[in-house]
Amino acid sequence: MPEKAFHKALRHLHETALGTLWRQWAALGALTAGGKHARGIVDPEGLVLLSLSLAEEEHRLWDLLNWWARVGATLISVQRIRNLAGRYPDQVRGRLGEFAHLAHHEGGDFRWRPLERPVSKRVIRLGKNLGRQPQLLVSPALMLRLRLGLGVGIKADLLAFLLGIGGARVSVRTIAEALAYTPRAVHRAVDDMAGARLIQAIEGTPKLYHVDPKPWIELLGTSRGAPPTWCEWPPVFAFVAALGEWAEGQNLLKASPYVLSSQARDLMERHRIAFTRNQISIPYPDDYSGEAYIQGFEKTLTTLASWMEENA
Repeated sequence: MPEKAFHKALRHLHETALGTLWRQWAALGALTAGGKHARGIVDPEGLVLLSLSLAEEEHRLWDLLNWWARVGATLISVQRIRNLAGRYPDQVRGRLGEFAHLAHHEGGDFRWRPLERPVSKRVIRLGKNLGRQPQLLVSPALMLRLRLGLGVGIKADLLAFLLGIGGARVSVRTIAEALAYTPRAVHRAVDDMAGARLIQAIEGTPKLYHVDPKPWIELLGTSRGAPPTWCEWPPVFAFVAALGEWAEGQNLLKASPYVLSSQARDLMERHRIAFTRNQISIPYPDDYSGEAYIQGFEKTLTTLASWMEENA
């Protein structure tokens, strides 16, 4: 039955999302069990938020989050993670308060104090040793490496984004959507960086910005001969988090095909940007009538799992 294929695709996407988290944490230096390291640029705020989303069912993620609160929270943008958290379920935003408490009290970073809330007993095992300080010179850590050198803020993130898209020319609007900063903040940043000739501006309507990756490759010592690729992980991770909350709140085995298809359409409508911004080609809901969209949604989940496996 189509419903069985849907349930299988749902489980597969969940497992793929967990695998993506392990790979990205490992790339940053966490001592995780086995598996490959990430290849593309790790988005640190997205990584923390999805880890918070899945931490209740995979408690090892709380160990990683505690480790990062102690050794890496100073490299997280508090403002950006607040901006991104608005796309996630309420329970994730609540757990962000617990991470903020750890970042403040275990990591000594006072920027997190306005967000913090008391930590539940099930959150941490303080004796758990996940190893060394973060690895910031590896390619996937480019965003964090630039923050370390240039400061946590929009300019470091802007440079990571422009390098990650391989010299493509993009507008302020595109940059703002990708980085979750306001267009006004992006305007100020690109004007400053273009004035300093760190990036290039192309006159037109709209004005476009890009970087020449070649001098940056030499400066950064990128081993592969090119900067790591940029993917827009936060909206993908927000979709995975919302999907998990929806599946948890439903008895999927007993729900009618009509209810499942209707709610799946609503979920896709709210999170379509996860697919459009990453140019992931998926079935269009309007091409399916009624409960037939269960098959289209199953294909969507399978396609997304494949994309995550290829790009993580």
